[in-house]
Amino acid sequence: MSLLHLLHKNVILKFAESAKDQFNPEAAYAFRLTGVDAMGFLQIQALRAGNPSAPETDGEAYWINKDLLREIHEVDLAAVKGTIVYTGEAWKPEVEPKIEPVQREVAPKLPKVKVPLKHKTALKQKPVFN
Repeated sequence: MSLLHLLHKNVILKFAESAKDQFNPEAAYAFRLTGVDAMGFLQIQALRAGNPSAPETDGEAYWINKDLLREIHEVDLAAVKGTIVYTGEAWKPEVEPKIEPVQREVAPKLPKVKVPLKHKTALKQKPVFN
């Protein structure tokens, strides 16, 4: 089966021994496959743990070499049995924080001071040149 059939679907990835510094080779990791190229790279996005019927992606997609993978399978995360590892942040229901208004003292406005106008002096005479 072609990898193109798995595009934009949730997949389970099992990594090879060569990737054990970042991933446990025995664990199954959940990702969304978002791209495939001809050079042997897969573009994946991390999924958040929480709502298995509609998992959310977490962050930007990134490219990995398919040689680091041992297995790749399409999966329905709501019906999967066993332990799945999510690399994204844990899903948290969004709750709007309640902001209570804070009473603060406002200094009273001072009246504006009017500056007296300057008195005009008599016009100066210009010298006449003859």
